[in-house]
Amino acid sequence: MNTRKERVFVGLAVGILLFSLAFVAPVQAASSNASGGGTYFIEPGIRTELQFSQSHVQCKVGHAVMPDGTVFQMYMFSASVDSVTIDSVAKTVIITGSMISIVELRFTDGTRARLTETVPYTAFAQDNANPGAGADFFSLTVDYTDTPELDQFDLFGSPATFAGTLETGNVTVR
Repeated sequence: MNTRKERVFVGLAVGILLFSLAFVAPVQAASSNASGGGTYFIEPGIRTELQFSQSHVQCKVGHAVMPDGTVFQMYMFSASVDSVTIDSVAKTVIITGSMISIVELRFTDGTRARLTETVPYTAFAQDNANPGAGADFFSLTVDYTDTPELDQFDLFGSPATFAGTLETGNVTVR
């Protein structure tokens, strides 16, 4: 670095690097991680499928028949993940955000209804064993809005929690 031009260049490069580092979000340690997928029963005979990661949560009931004969399907998926709290000692994860909840109903008289709502949610999972079937736990709590029309609040109340021990699959929390 004999010339003034070289010293200015190096000084600018260091300055740009330090400025860039000041505005980069801190990197989260790779030691904390949570994900899972599988099935569980929210009620006898109503199998629910779930998948989650630190960036997405989804839950669905592919087919169920209500006591009055109405055929029911539900699909919920996250529109946002607002927070993720991992406790690697307790092996739990809590994920919050908003999700889209869609319910399809086919009534016994042949009519149909599609109910769609964006709702706040809290997903909770606990890694109790590996493999997780029969031991790991998952719950999804959503807050539905009561309206004058038929809505998901009428079906589930609010807050509504869909929870159970995994029949198949695995939850991993590290």
